[in-house]
Amino acid sequence: MTTRQKDYLQATKTALGANTWDELAEMAGVAPRALKTYRMPEGSGDYRTMPRPMQKVFEMLLAEKKKEG
Repeated sequence: MTTRQKDYLQATKTALGANTWDELAEMAGVAPRALKTYRMPEGSGDYRTMPRPMQKVFEMLLAEKKKEG
């Protein structure tokens, strides 16, 4: 991922129209706590790199949203 995860996730949240992080987590089928670890600062002990399959889920959600117009 070329942009910072936190920035990517914020842009994804906005693009999908999610009002809360929990709503975005629900859309993606991921636990809210897992999504929180992906948004942590990279130097944080709680930071986790988002797995590629999770990135694919967000890419698919964004592609579906784009098709909807």
